[in-house]
Amino acid sequence: MFGIGLNNLIKIGFRVSDHILKQQEIERSRTASERARLQAEASREKANEENSRYRRTQLEDEIARTSVAVECPNCGATGNRIRRNSTGFCQFCGTAIQISGNGKVFIADPIEKERALAAEEYRQKSGDMSNV
Repeated sequence: MFGIGLNNLIKIGFRVSDHILKQQEIERSRTASERARLQAEASREKANEENSRYRRTQLEDEIARTSVAVECPNCGATGNRIRRNSTGFCQFCGTAIQISGNGKVFIADPIEKERALAAEEYRQKSGDMSNV
C-alpha cells in the first residue's frame, strides 16, 4: 500500500520520540543554567550592596571618631560636627569654624575659610564625603 511497513513506522516513532526527549532535556538544562546564572548574579548584587553598606558604616564610624559636636561661636547653634584639625561650616549661619587637634573651637581666619570653601566645593563636585 504505502511501502512503509509497520516495523519501520514504529522505529521512526521511537526515533522521533527519542529526539523529542533529548530536546526537552536540553531545554531543561538550559533553563537550569539560566536560573543558576540569575541566582549567582542576584547573589553578587546583594554582596556588593552589603559591602557598600559596610563601607558606608565604616566611614560614618570614622567620622564619628574623628569629629566633634561643636557649638557655633557666632550664632550659638548646636548640632555641627566637624573633624578635629580641620575647618567646617555652621549648618545654620555658615560661619567657618576651625577645630584644633585638642577640640578647641574658634572662628576660622579668612585664609582658612577660603581653604575650607575650596575643599568643600571640591568634595561636592567629586562626591567625596570622607571629610564631612
